[in-house]
Amino acid sequence: MSSNYGKYPYVTLAQIKNYLNITSSNEDARLSNLISFACGAVENYIGHEVLSNSYSEVFDGGKSSVFVSRLPLQNVHSISEYDGTAYRKLTNPQSDGSSVTRIDSNHTLTRSGGPVLKTRYKKFGDSSVFFDGSDDYIYLADSNDWYFGDSDFTIDTQIRSNSYSANAVFISQSADVNNLWSLGYDTTNGFTFRAVSGGTEVVNVTHAASTGYSANTFHHVEIVRSGSSWTLYRDGTSIGTQTTSNVMPDISAQLEIARQNVTSNYQYFNGFMDETRISHVARHTTAFTAPSYQHATDDNTVLLAHFDGDNDTSGFADDHASVEDFLFYPDTGEITKNIGDGTGDFGLTLVGAATFKNYPRGVRVTYKSGYDSGSIPQDLLMATMDYAKMLHKDRQESQGFTFQGENVQDRALSANFPPHIRRILDLYRVIY
Repeated sequence: MSSNYGKYPYVTLAQIKNYLNITSSNEDARLSNLISFACGAVENYIGHEVLSNSYSEVFDGGKSSVFVSRLPLQNVHSISEYDGTAYRKLTNPQSDGSSVTRIDSNHTLTRSGGPVLKTRYKKFGDSSVFFDGSDDYIYLADSNDWYFGDSDFTIDTQIRSNSYSANAVFISQSADVNNLWSLGYDTTNGFTFRAVSGGTEVVNVTHAASTGYSANTFHHVEIVRSGSSWTLYRDGTSIGTQTTSNVMPDISAQLEIARQNVTSNYQYFNGFMDETRISHVARHTTAFTAPSYQHATDDNTVLLAHFDGDNDTSGFADDHASVEDFLFYPDTGEITKNIGDGTGDFGLTLVGAATFKNYPRGVRVTYKSGYDSGSIPQDLLMATMDYAKMLHKDRQESQGFTFQGENVQDRALSANFPPHIRRILDLYRVIY
């Protein structure tokens, strides 16, 4: 496993100049080099990078817990476990590592026509679902989960259209042409979300343009209601807004994916779809970075379809209320196998705690760890800048600088760090 120690300095030039009370730019080049060296030395000593990033590691199975190499553990994007035939993705907990509060059950996804999973094209995971644009769609029974009223909500999905030459609906709930809501694509107006109640259009958020759409490329599309503000996003960028306090219609009809149930105007979608989610919360209110990994569920998620599975199969599933297969602990970096409330795979544990299946290099973990910029602990930041100051000053000055309460007598350095710096860094070390 390679490291990037010092490659991404977490101390800025402005910070170190302020710390050293330097106002001129004469020494900027040297100070920049000192920052890189100091950050690299600190990261090498504590055993992990400070700034947050995503990593992948592989572990042997046969144990109940594995420990990632970087801290703090912010999120586990995915775990795949080898079952003797292939690597299978495990069901995630919430993004903080805790169990999901299961106040309901997963919805049943039923196919009509011939939509199937395809492993060749996918945004995340093992596969995506392919719709032929003729008669393929997926439907779910009517539910209060599809009624939003005047509450905040988010609908988002990943779309890989084979063509943008025809109108298409990605997800909808339609009783008839006068009572419906739909998220889709219009050849004139681009991505569009609209709702009609009793024949009156109550919401219409549209891009109002058909530029920037690339066939055979995944686009993330998201509609968000936050109060009276409605925003439509493409790949994390706002492409349409509307301000209205209108109430979403309560539709008595099934939820449909890849068409709308309007006779002679079904607008079947032709292409691939991945990672479809409905949430009872406003996920974003400003521009954001489009998802780089599969979503984890949480207490606000009411539908989560990863569309993962073997090629040419049709085992579509909702995972929003699934029992998580693992839990994780941010402070220690521990990831534990879990069988939840007893509905997990009992083959994983015959005696004692649940364990990952006993295959060498059988557990693949993709995770995010480290501190986001602006949230680095102040003691770690100060210790690093003090080390840079020690490097910047001559030997006599560096020995004479101490933190409050530090003994000023000359002492041998350990790992090139004075004791007062080392005491702080030891709090952040990962010991293998």
